[in-house]
Amino acid sequence: MKKTPLNDRHKKLGAKMVDYAGWEMPVQYEGIVPETAAVRKKCGIFDVSHMGEILVTGDQAGSFLDWLLTRRVTGKAPDQITYAIMCYNDGGVVDDLLVYPADGCYLLVVNAANKDKDLLHLADSLNLFRAENNLSADAVMIEDHSDRYAQIAIQGPESKNYMQTVSEILQSDAETAEAISGLKRFRCLLPDRGQHEPDTIISRTGYTGEDGFEIYGQNTVIWELWDALVSAGCAPCGLGARDALRFEACLPLYGHEMSETINPLDAGLDFFVNFDREFQGDKMQKTRKLVRLINPGKQIPRDGYPVFQADLEVGYITSGGFSPTLGRGIANALVIDNLVLGPELIVEIRGKQVPFKVVDKFLSE
Repeated sequence: MKKTPLNDRHKKLGAKMVDYAGWEMPVQYEGIVPETAAVRKKCGIFDVSHMGEILVTGDQAGSFLDWLLTRRVTGKAPDQITYAIMCYNDGGVVDDLLVYPADGCYLLVVNAANKDKDLLHLADSLNLFRAENNLSADAVMIEDHSDRYAQIAIQGPESKNYMQTVSEILQSDAETAEAISGLKRFRCLLPDRGQHEPDTIISRTGYTGEDGFEIYGQNTVIWELWDALVSAGCAPCGLGARDALRFEACLPLYGHEMSETINPLDAGLDFFVNFDREFQGDKMQKTRKLVRLINPGKQIPRDGYPVFQADLEVGYITSGGFSPTLGRGIANALVIDNLVLGPELIVEIRGKQVPFKVVDKFLSE
C-alpha cells in the first residue's frame, strides 16, 4: 500500500489504519462519533494527501477543459476554484473534481480511487481535442503531479481561528496573513504566485458541510502544519468521520450518488452542468432523481437496499448509514424521476418493510 507523508504521525496518534484505494489511511482516531462532533462544533483536521493532482498546461488548456467538463473554467476571477464533473459522451460520470487556477495552468484535484482512470480519459479526450482543432502537442499538456503535493483539510466552525497558526508556519507577511483568514468560499490563495506551478495552495473549501480550509504543500510544510494544528487543539479525524460529515451535508460521493451509470442530472447536480455550450456528456438525460430519507426508528439502511412506494419498487439506496449528528439512520435513494413523492417511502431492511421520512436535507441550518 502507498503511504501519505503523514503516515507515521497517524500511527503515533493511535489511528486505526485501513486500505483505501491502495493507500494506508486512518479511518478513525478517537472514534467516528466524537470526530464528527468535533468538526460540527469546533474544528478537525484531515489528511487528504491521497487525492490526485493533475496539471494541465498550454495556451489551449482552458479551452480544452471548457470542452471536457460540465462547467467552464475560463473567464473567472484568478482565484476562483471550479467544482466540475468529467463525463463520458453518454453523460456517465468519469469523476468529479476541483479545478484550481494558477499562472498559465490549471490544477485538477481528483478522487484517489479514480486518478488512473482519469488520466486515461484525459489522454484520450486530449487526442480527440487536438485532432478536431488541429493543435500542436504543446497546445495542451497533461502531467500527473500527485507526488508533488501533500494535503490537509482544516474543517469546522472554528477553523478560521487556526489560520494564524498557518500564517506563522508559512512565514506570511501581514498582508498575506490577512488574505488567508479573509478567503471567501471556493477561492484560493497562492502565496508563491508567479511560479509556473505553485508550491503551496490555500483554499476555502472542504467536504464536510462546515466552514473550512484545505492546504496543499510540500511534505516538510505539511508535517509542520499538522503538528502545530494538532497541538493547538484541532482534532485529528479519519476517513470514517469524513464520509459521515459529507453524507449528513448531502454532498455526493463518486460510486454512490454518481457513477458511470448515474449522470449528474440524476444525482441532482443540475447547478454544476452548464448547457450553454458543447461539452463531453452534453446529451445526458434525466431519468431518475435523488431523494433523502430519515428513519424515525432504529434500523440502519445500507447501500443497495431496495426502496418502495406502497408495493411498487421505485429505486434503491445509494448511500445509507448511521448519522452521528442525528443519532439515527439516514439514506440517499435514487428513484424513478416521475415518482410523486409523499411524506414517506419504504426501505426494505433484512426482509422487513421500514417506513422512512422524506426530507429536503438531513441537518437544519
